Parts: sequence; structure tokens; C-alpha cells
Amino acid sequence: MTAPFTPLTTEAPADVRVWLVDIALSALLPKAGEGILPADELQRAGRFMRHEDAARFATMRAALRRLLAAQLGASPASLPLVSDSNGRPTLAMPDAPDFNVAHSGAHGLIAMSFERRVGVDIEEARHSFDWRELQSTVLHAADQRVIDALPQAGQPDAFLACWTAKEAVLKAHGVGIGSQALAMHGFSVLPRDGARYSLSDQAGAYRAVSLAAPRGYAAALAWSAE
Repeated sequence: MTAPFTPLTTEAPADVRVWLVDIALSALLPKAGEGILPADELQRAGRFMRHEDAARFATMRAALRRLLAAQLGASPASLPLVSDSNGRPTLAMPDAPDFNVAHSGAHGLIAMSFERRVGVDIEEARHSFDWRELQSTVLHAADQRVIDALPQAGQPDAFLACWTAKEAVLKAHGVGIGSQALAMHGFSVLPRDGARYSLSDQAGAYRAVSLAAPRGYAAALAWSAE
């Protein structure tokens, strides 16, 4: 049985595609990997301390391989997936698409484009999450003003949505949260006009939108505009 993935409609350019992946957190690794993961990826999954983390990795990697194979007319198991210097997965073959993967809780996202850089993020809204502990490292002054103006009850969800947009932008750039070149609080994404975020100039030539996410989750997609 393969992990179900659903194409998502977005306000991104037509060449950018996104899929939502459902993850069975209790699935045994051979089943989560669908029999298409090479030995090194199964070994990597087996090194996770928690089984649910292993299931997430195996499920998302198998789904990624199937989607890439469908786009390229190749065998899922034979695709040469490698990681760049920042740990971002990439495909070591000519004319390969850019892609990005994110997961949280029981869901994941995969974004792909043959024409531009893409980044995606999904986050589960956990009851134990205290967003105010992170606001100084995540929020630009413009983001802070928008969130502060909201009713208190809506601020946690607004922060989480802002967080996903910023992480998607960083991943589209090819850097992580701790990047020295582009810090999370160094650019703003708020206010939001419908699904579209308003990225400040510091973010570079990138765009971002919110994505329809399962209940209790926030998700975002970013892409290079040039």
C-alpha cells in the first residue's frame, strides 16, 4: 500500500506543483518505504530514536521518489538523490527539477518545479507551543505589528502561519533557519492579502503563499520569481 498524496491548488506559477502526503506514523519501515528505498535510506530511517520520526522520513522519501519518477519517466528506486552542503535533498542528474520536502505530525508536503527554486513548510499547531518565546528570533518589526494588532486568541495561529511562510522562503533560498545570510527576523512576510504574503525586499526575488492544510496545521509555499 502506497502513501496517499493529493495535489494542492495554489496561487503559484503553473510550473510549481505541490502535493500533500498523509503519513501513517505507526507503519513499519519496509511498508513506509514501499520497497523502493535503497539500503542507505532505510538505514538512515532506522537510526531515528523515535519510530514516528523514522516513519515520516521513510514515507516522505518514498513519496518523493514516486513523484520524481513519474515526472522523469524513471524508476523510483534508481533515482540518484543526494544532499547539498546545507543538507537539502537534490537530484544528481541533468535537467532535474528543483524540489523541497517538509513534514510535521501526520502530514507532509512536496513541492516541485522544472523552472524555478521552490520551498515548502508545514507545521502542526501543538498545544505546548509557546510562540512568544520565539517571536524575537522569528518576527520582523512589520510582522510583529500585524500580529500585535490581532485579537489575542488569533495571535498563535497568525504566528504559526508567519513561521511557515518564512521557513518556506529560507528553504527556497536553499538555506536553513540558522542561516547567517538570511535570518528569519531579517525580513517580513506580513501583512497577508488572501493567500499571498507580502515579502519585504530583504527576502529577495521570492514570493510566498499559504496553502490549504489539514485542520490543526499551517502550511506555506515559496518560489523564486526570477
